[in-house]
Amino acid sequence: MKLFVLAVSVLLYGSLAYTQQYIIRYDLAGEHIDYLKVKKPGDTASASVIHIARSNRVNLQLVNTANSYRREIRYIEKTETAESIIIPGFGSTPLKTLVGGGLPSVDFKNLGIGDIFKKAGGDIKRMEIGEESQEQKKLKEQFTNQYNSFTTAYAKWENSLQQEQYCKTLWKELATLRYSMQLPAEDVKLNARKKTNAVFPEVGDNPNLIIANNSTSSPTAMATLVAKAFAELQKTYASFREYEVQSAAADKLLQDVSKKNELVNNYPATKASGQSDEVVNRIADLYGQILNDNYSQVAPLTINSKTVMAEIRFIPVIDPETEAITNIKAIDTIKRLIPVLKKEPIRFRNTFGFSFVSFAENRWNYYVKADSTVDREEADQFQPVVVTYLHFYAPKDKGFRWGGSLGAGVPIGGDNSKLNIMLGLSTFLGKNDPVCITLGATGGQVKKLSGLRLGDKITFTELTDKHYRSVYRVGYFLSVTFNPGSLYTNN
Repeated sequence: MKLFVLAVSVLLYGSLAYTQQYIIRYDLAGEHIDYLKVKKPGDTASASVIHIARSNRVNLQLVNTANSYRREIRYIEKTETAESIIIPGFGSTPLKTLVGGGLPSVDFKNLGIGDIFKKAGGDIKRMEIGEESQEQKKLKEQFTNQYNSFTTAYAKWENSLQQEQYCKTLWKELATLRYSMQLPAEDVKLNARKKTNAVFPEVGDNPNLIIANNSTSSPTAMATLVAKAFAELQKTYASFREYEVQSAAADKLLQDVSKKNELVNNYPATKASGQSDEVVNRIADLYGQILNDNYSQVAPLTINSKTVMAEIRFIPVIDPETEAITNIKAIDTIKRLIPVLKKEPIRFRNTFGFSFVSFAENRWNYYVKADSTVDREEADQFQPVVVTYLHFYAPKDKGFRWGGSLGAGVPIGGDNSKLNIMLGLSTFLGKNDPVCITLGATGGQVKKLSGLRLGDKITFTELTDKHYRSVYRVGYFLSVTFNPGSLYTNN
């Protein structure tokens, strides 16, 4: 006996001490909500609602949301009109629509020494080897090579300007992906890899290689090479007079080179020496954030029986430069409403209405036939009863709601002193449970034929009250009742 009492005590204590933990998992990209209960660490099972009676330990797990947003949670404890929330679409500019800085694309080709040092007018003079000194020949070759080096450096500088435009577009696209709530995390990372590796080949998943590759190919670095090549070419050209080297083609080429060198020196991207590096640093930073972010956050929720929804406000954490390029403002707030479906603790509620009661004894009417024998005929199948109930049940926001009911009723049109006791199961309909349907058993006092049976031969011609006696019997009932207070509330 002691062991039995001890076992019961342990079971009762365990049931009271047990607290269930719940998770509301919200997928922002898919607009999907799952309710989960934690069976053990790392193991969850699906749940239709949150049982407030067991625990209010609820965690909100946000899936497919980046750390580029700051989150605020506000609780709604009354019914409000559903709000239609639209996320501004983020556009993107494909790389193929870029223009290379407004500069014409020039197809450079290397020149030979004969292309530069020849007589004007196309009159080629036969030159004997002995007529040209070794110094003159070396100077011509040196000028030719330096000119070709300059054109190569200038072409690389021009390409670096186009690369810078690619970088600006890539910066915008990565920032758009970073602040997007419309794509799953896998798609965000996949798109970031494709776009980044299209501009910086062989970078892979290493953001540091973006900065390393840019340091040798930026417009500033290429402009330095152009200036160096121009200085060497100009020095060689200055030696022409000393060695009596003349070439109209070389004069014309030096004029063209001087104009190109001036363009490089005065071009805005060349003057703003830190601009390209800043954009590339932002690209590397965004690329690393996208690849390293787990896109899943967990926040505890404080809910009670009145909590209807949790409003999550996403506030972008963004700097002014990224604001300008993405058109996303730091004051822009994205709101999402997450319904909190609960099963509340036991509630007691009264309802009033009508019930239809059936007892076996009331379904027959006994009488005396012409041959002086007792017989019966069908009577009322059901009897209407005015009832009032006390219901005890746990309200929940989703699924079938049911509970127990205890009530009492007075028959209509019969002996009003005979009170019927009702006990059954109820289900509740409507917002805030205004309508209740109950089915169960009822106990009451009914009249039963006493001392006589069907077919008995009797001497009297009719049955009176003295042939009946009052007995308590059990029947069944079906009732529809209402809670008037729930019909006029917005809660």
